[in-house]
Amino acid sequence: MKKLRLLPLLVLALLCLASTALAANIPGQQSISSVSDASGYVTSLTDDNNITAWSKTGSGSPDLTISLYSGTVGEIWIRNGYAYSSNYYNHYDRVGAVKVTVYYAANRYTESYDSYRYTLADAFKPGTQSGSWRDGYQRLLLPKKYTGVTKIELTVESAFAGYGRTGATISDIIVAAGSHATATPKAYATATPKPYTVYVTPTPGPWTEEDDDPYVDYITPLPKDEADDNVSLIKPVSKATPTPLVELITPKPKATPTPLVELITPKPKVTATPLVELITPKPIITASPEDYPSPGVVVPLLKTVATRSGPGTRFDEPGAFFSAGDPVNVVTQANDGVRNWYQIEFQYKGKWYRAYTTAGYLDIGDLVFPAEPDRDVPLMTLKAQKYTREIFFGPGEEYAVFTKTAIHPGTKLDIYAIEGDWLQVDYTDYGSTEDPYPQRRGWVPANIVAEE
Repeated sequence: MKKLRLLPLLVLALLCLASTALAANIPGQQSISSVSDASGYVTSLTDDNNITAWSKTGSGSPDLTISLYSGTVGEIWIRNGYAYSSNYYNHYDRVGAVKVTVYYAANRYTESYDSYRYTLADAFKPGTQSGSWRDGYQRLLLPKKYTGVTKIELTVESAFAGYGRTGATISDIIVAAGSHATATPKAYATATPKPYTVYVTPTPGPWTEEDDDPYVDYITPLPKDEADDNVSLIKPVSKATPTPLVELITPKPKATPTPLVELITPKPKVTATPLVELITPKPIITASPEDYPSPGVVVPLLKTVATRSGPGTRFDEPGAFFSAGDPVNVVTQANDGVRNWYQIEFQYKGKWYRAYTTAGYLDIGDLVFPAEPDRDVPLMTLKAQKYTREIFFGPGEEYAVFTKTAIHPGTKLDIYAIEGDWLQVDYTDYGSTEDPYPQRRGWVPANIVAEE
């Protein structure tokens, strides 16, 4: 521990007038005045939004400074990596070891600080909840609860490398009074010796219903030799009228139970539909080469169709087209783990387009279309070579060109389909001025790529 002389903290009351929105529902959450790095304020770390993130772009210590209104801090919550999607998470580097320095008021005129080192877990879990994780955050428990905290400095000391080599990335930060480490931190070998005390975040456990109970405090259990004297710290607060355990694990029988045979035996329809009609899609109009460039099924629109360049909301939006009743050619079907997406083909202003939309825009009935590969399993991964090349909306030069982008040499391309001499590629457009960089899927000639 070191001592620092400070000016009297007379302006603290004025700082409290600033408003900072609290993020996730963390017990004992503290208001953060600001988060800054060497370049200035970093608002993306306090918005509790996994679409935004901060990445380390330069050298120096510390990397981040969290300013507080003389708060009480026993734990720090960090959403490690770029948690927008698994693709973004794996592209960006993630924090490995981080040095945490807590500055707090020792008395009226002096300030002290303590430093610790933590090792973060490397796992993409944006919705996991447990005693150590909540909505993708990892909880760093301090060895004791600090009061009068004015700032916390974070220094990234190691990182898990992403394939984009972008610098260690953090999506969000929360500080809370909450709990703190009740056991002495376990000694752990690190590259940097003392005075740093090391405390490793506990391994996340499985989610249970207790994690959604607002009366349960997120507190790490004490060791057996300390539990008797601190039983009030580790027991959850009881509800006024506790629910008997039998009601939680035993379903209540219905007044008139349904016979078991009705539960396991389907009731026959009055007029049974032949099995062939259930498994064979009903064709509407099969697309012909004279009308559309690709084989498929022509279906009418239910309304003006909104599109994406790939099968998922993480892809950019080419636009909205046509009106209810207008025909489009449905070529393939894909699933992003949430819903089905359909690759449609249409002509607009003399050029052909392929784009993706969902079932709510199409009158497809019970039609089934050729399935695309799993979105997380590309056929192969290659790199663009030779020269900067435009990307097309379909497999041929009769299709329109993306006017806002180009693929540069060295760009990593995940290949999801091959049609003739054309490849359907998936990539992050780092040449875009958008923030965050858009994810895009389109078509390029096969001769512009090479193996990695």
